[in-house]
Amino acid sequence: MRKTTLLVFATLVSCCAWAQDNMEAFRHFSVGAEVGLHGFGVELAVPVQKHLVIKAGYNWAPAHDLLRTDLVIDTKDLKEAQEQYTQITQQEFEHKFGDEAIINAGLGMNLNNFKAMINWYPFSFGRFYVAGGVYYTPSSMQDRPFLKVSGNTTENDWAALKELNRKYPDPQNPTKDRELALTVGDESYPVIEKDGCGYMEAEFRMDPLKYYLGLGLGRCIPNRTVGLQLEAGAMIYHNSVLYCQEKKVGSITDAAEGLDNDAKEILEYVDKYPVYPQITLRLSFRAL
Repeated sequence: MRKTTLLVFATLVSCCAWAQDNMEAFRHFSVGAEVGLHGFGVELAVPVQKHLVIKAGYNWAPAHDLLRTDLVIDTKDLKEAQEQYTQITQQEFEHKFGDEAIINAGLGMNLNNFKAMINWYPFSFGRFYVAGGVYYTPSSMQDRPFLKVSGNTTENDWAALKELNRKYPDPQNPTKDRELALTVGDESYPVIEKDGCGYMEAEFRMDPLKYYLGLGLGRCIPNRTVGLQLEAGAMIYHNSVLYCQEKKVGSITDAAEGLDNDAKEILEYVDKYPVYPQITLRLSFRAL
């Protein structure tokens, strides 16, 4: 394993050494394809002087769940209401509540962004560079949040709620249906109906404009047809807000308490540290 790692590293360094020592402003350009912790990406790079390259591109990540997590809803009151009805009428419910309703939810991530970057090569040999720039999510893509937790109740729990509301309205508030609701701190977030079951979602949103800083090895405009770059950096975001059922959640820490350990750690991290690390491997193809 160690020999394989050293071989890969040596290959990266040798590929980066293919780079030319001089870049002529606006005389060359390259197109790049990349993969990393942010997903996939494409970009166009143009030198503006010997030590400076400007780039524009687009990154995307395929839709998938990072992990599954359980959202727990206390249903003791609804269970007691069913028991009261049975004592009064001697009739059983077809669908019964337990002490808790579990929503098995998926935690997904969205990192689709346009980007504008600058690479600065401080040394004359031009292989090491400092990268900086911005990522931007246009309004047409902002309905896909950075993190999203969503899932459905079981068919039994949702059918039990509808059966209870039909047979035994709340004596203290007979004009209002009972609800399944997720409690976060002092707030409750009612479950809504979707596809015949109850549906709950929470979204971690951030400002559409994000910043980026990174360090890399390799040239944007390779001396040969193909060049390789290795880059490590971080996307810096701000104005992050958690919404549950389209309602702002006051305390992200309180919301995280209702999740299992893995999901809790992710939510607490993105709230406390507004930085998303990136490691990128990029192939650059010299087009001119």
